[in-house]
Order: sequence, then structure tokens, then C-alpha cells
Amino acid sequence: MKQHLKAIIVVVIFAALGVWGFNQWMASRTADTNANNYTALERMEKEGVPSFEAKDLSGQTFELSSMEGKVVILNFWASWCGPCIEEVPSLIKLVKEFKGEVQLIAISGDSLREDIDVFMKSFPEMKGENIKIVWDQDRSLMKQFQVARLPESMVLGKDQKLVKKIVGTIDWYNKDSIAYIKSLLEK
Repeated sequence: MKQHLKAIIVVVIFAALGVWGFNQWMASRTADTNANNYTALERMEKEGVPSFEAKDLSGQTFELSSMEGKVVILNFWASWCGPCIEEVPSLIKLVKEFKGEVQLIAISGDSLREDIDVFMKSFPEMKGENIKIVWDQDRSLMKQFQVARLPESMVLGKDQKLVKKIVGTIDWYNKDSIAYIKSLLEK
């Protein structure tokens, strides 16, 4: 009995040390990642967001740089993400409010194209003008923009510099959001 008790105590001690070591390692990696994210965000604010080329769901290729002169919202989402679904109607209303001056690029992190197609049946207005839906199949855009959680959005000014990063869901169609977008369009 004493042997088993000693063995259990040794295992518990080693497990505790392992958990502590893992937590220390994760904390240091998180700090490094946060520092890298901060410098990447600073760079996007000062120098602009790196342009990329993508295909929308209809297969048409576009470049982000071709949208210079418009306010662009890069919205990272997935069909299985409840908060992503929650903000879609207000995001669509905001884009429609500005009649061509605001461009939405909705970048899906779904694993299957079929999931996006089912989502699109629920939100047919996502096929509207000034809205491009991109399937980030290999998650390269999410990696490039260091997306950590969904939904995550980046608002770009007309010069394609990052002016706001939003993590989580918001109501895009309210008087404050409309006034904010108007202020960006006046710059």
C-alpha cells in the first residue's frame, strides 16, 4: 500500500511540474504572439494592409488593392460561428446604406464549401453588390492577418490603412457605426 501511495505522489508531482512548465511555455509564446500581432497591426495602420488576390464564390478573381478609394471591411467568419451569424444582417445593412462606397470582403474559414452554400441560402442578400464572399480553404488569409477568433473584422480606410480591428460581434448598423463610416469616407 505504501509503495502505491509513493508512486501516486511521484506521478502527481511530475504531472504538476509538467502542467506548470507547459503553462509557462504557453504564457511566453502568447506574449511573443501578442507582441508580433501588435507590430503587425501597427504596420498595417502606418503602411497599409498587404494586398492579396482571391477568388469569390462565383470564381471571379479580385485584388484588395483594386478597392482603394472605398472603405473596406474584411470580415473573417464561419458558418458554424453563432456570433458571426448574429452580426451578418447588420453588416449587410451597413454596406447597403453606403451604396457602393463600402466594400465587404467576407472571408470564410469553413472546412467545407457545402457549409458556406447552406449558409448562403439563409442569407441570400450576401450575394449583393459590394459584397465578396471568399472561401479561405487553406486559411492562408487568416494566417496572413493573424486572425485568432471569429468573428474578427478589420476596417480599412480609403487608403487601405487599418483604422479599426474588431474582435467579436458588433451591431454594424447603428447611428454610431454609420457616423464612423461617414467620417472615414470624408477623409
